[in-house]
This record gives sequence, structure tokens and C-alpha cells, in this order.
Amino acid sequence: MGRYRGRSLGALILIGVLAGAACQSPRAGTAVSNGGVGDGAALDAPTEAKVKQIVRRFKDTNRTPGVLVGIWSPKGNFVGATGVADLATGAPLRTDMQFKVASQTKTFTANLVLQLVGEGKVALEDHISKWVAGVPNGDRITIRQLLNHTSGLADGFTSPDVQGKIPTGCTVEELLDAEAKFPPVAAPGAKWSYSNYGYNLLGRVVELAGGQDLSTAVQQRIARPLGLHRTLLPTSGNGLTPPFTHGYGLGDVGPTQAPTAADDATAVPASCLWAHGGMVSTLSDMRIWSRALAAGALLEPAVWAEATRNMVPFVFTGNYNGPGTWRYGLGFVESGGFIGGEGSFAGYESTTMYSPTLRTSIEVVSTKNPNAITPPPMFQALAMAVHGTGLGFGLTPEQALTPSFAGEAG
Repeated sequence: MGRYRGRSLGALILIGVLAGAACQSPRAGTAVSNGGVGDGAALDAPTEAKVKQIVRRFKDTNRTPGVLVGIWSPKGNFVGATGVADLATGAPLRTDMQFKVASQTKTFTANLVLQLVGEGKVALEDHISKWVAGVPNGDRITIRQLLNHTSGLADGFTSPDVQGKIPTGCTVEELLDAEAKFPPVAAPGAKWSYSNYGYNLLGRVVELAGGQDLSTAVQQRIARPLGLHRTLLPTSGNGLTPPFTHGYGLGDVGPTQAPTAADDATAVPASCLWAHGGMVSTLSDMRIWSRALAAGALLEPAVWAEATRNMVPFVFTGNYNGPGTWRYGLGFVESGGFIGGEGSFAGYESTTMYSPTLRTSIEVVSTKNPNAITPPPMFQALAMAVHGTGLGFGLTPEQALTPSFAGEAG
């Protein structure tokens, strides 16, 4: 997850910058199909009605401008765009619109590292000091511990140095130097503790071991092989190209508060999020990625087996993932046999999960941050609507849809 504090950014650079998102689209509030995103048979009528009711509850409780939901399963598909993409123009949300995936970027960064492990260029037991100097406890922290958030490193993204640069951007060197100033929160391997800094270090390992910048590595090693046409790590700006949806939530917008056009966070550049949260994508692309990720499709089988071994139970700060059961593998989250990622940053929250056993992908995108009902338990509620309650999530459908997050995502 990423956090951004700074209400003044909305007044300074965000209002009116991205008016190009307005375009013709299907009527807001309906389930629509776009260019293959929704291809296939629909869910049966009772299940579809249940899904739509869940979407309405999510949107109304959070008061988010827009919600994107994608469900693809042997029992049928549902692809919906509800609400507006731009509060200033009233342009409706569309299912083919690009959005910021925030910390779902970590699944891509981790996959690149694991590819390099399979090629013998990186070892899971390498200490990060082999690759990057000046990391606190760097001679004791392993690549494995960075991947599953047991390194004990602080989440340096909250550094005033980093937060102050978000509106104008960061270099990789500035980012890593600022994050390295924070003392560790635990000894390496002692406990699970979420660290954006750890994933920025992994991004640097990808560059040093792979011999190409991280953005290029994402394209050549993941996006192009999988045919992800609108998925990228920007090298400048916010990375969004039309059609895209605006995202809202700066400063004091609360989890159940409706944002206004002045809360538009769309223009916030991606460079200070980089390897931990800077990417953009679409429903269609993330559906493809979810299946590849959860199958280890781009990895050596032995590496994927290691990535899914001894996953670590975790609870996010502020109960962000709700009261259910979650585990962290080497670069992904897992719940009830679904594997994927989640992301939260100014303007956007999302999760994308795939179950190889159920052959089901589920995506949830909210164009507001933060939300009282967050996308991770929302995904669980949708999965239970389609497949029943016995999925091993450790919560009931009502618990999944009960507001549980009251603070900032982080």
C-alpha cells in the first residue's frame, strides 16, 4: 500500500489537467462488455442479482465515484462499470478504462526477481548488501525476506523526504536514500511487516542483475509475452492514456465521504512509487496477469514451488484486509486458494485474485482512496456470492461487507 498526504496538491496541479478522459461510453451503472473483457456466458440471474447488490453496497457505503468489477468463472462472467470516471465532466466509467494499480505493482516486481532466480542471476538467500549498499541490516536481510515482507525494514515511503517529492517526482537514488534513513522495525526474519522500501530495493536488484531498467524489464519479460497492451511502469508522469478513469482522494477525504472534483488525484506522478506501486493497467490486462501470476506461468516450476511454500499469515495496519484469513508468499497475497495482489494509493484502490482450483478471476477497482469497505474483503464477498461460503476465507459474507477500515491505507 502507499500513502500520500498533502491536500494542497489538488489545488496546485490536479484540477483540470486531465480533461481528456471524457469520451462516449455505455450508460453508467450497467454491466457492460468491452473488447473481450466480458466475453463468455453471463452468471445465472440469481447470482448476478446478488453480485449487483454487493456492488451497490460497496459503492454506496464508500461513496466512491466509480467501481469496476470483473468476475470470470466456469459459472459465468460479470463485468461491470458503475458510476462516473470524471466528477468534473460527469463522463461515465467504462470497463476498458486504464487505472493506477498501486501496490499490485509488487506482484510484477517480485515476478521479475523470481525469473532472475530461475536464470541463476539472483539467489533467494542472497543478502541485499550484495546488490545495494547502505541498507540497514543489509548484510543479514535476504531476497526471500524482502519478497515476503519479513525483512524488518521500515516502510520508508512515509518519509517526509519522499512525501515531499511526490508532486514533482523522485529519482531511484533519491527514493532509496530517503528510505534507508529509517531504522528497522524488527530483526530480519522476526515478524511480518509491510515495507514499500523492501520492494524498491527489489526493483533495483532487477535492474542490476537483469541489465535493464525496471520499466523495460516489465515490458519485455511480462507485458509483451502475455499480451498486456496497456500495462506499464511509467518513466514519466502518471502513465495513464485515454481512455482512463480519474481517481479521487487527497488530504481529508474520509473512508465514507464522497469526494469532489477538487479531490482529483489522477495527475500525481508515479516515480516516487516506482517498484512498489507505480504501474497502470486495465481490467482486461489484469485478468490475464492474474492467471499467469497464480500459475507461476513465467517462472521455473521449482522457483514457483518455492514461492508458494511456507506462506506467512499477515494482518495489514488498520485491518485493511478485513477480518478474514490472508497469507503472503514470495510476492503475492493468498486467501482461500486465490492468489493475487492489492493496491491502494491516492485516488485508487484495487485487488485482483485468481483461483487455479476454481478457475476464477475476480477484480475490484474503486476510484477513491480510502474506503471503509476495501477491495480485498469485497473480492471475498463476490467470490462467496459465486461459489458459496465454504472457500476458507475465515469470514462470512456479511463480515466481508461490514466497514472495517477507518484510516489511511498503509
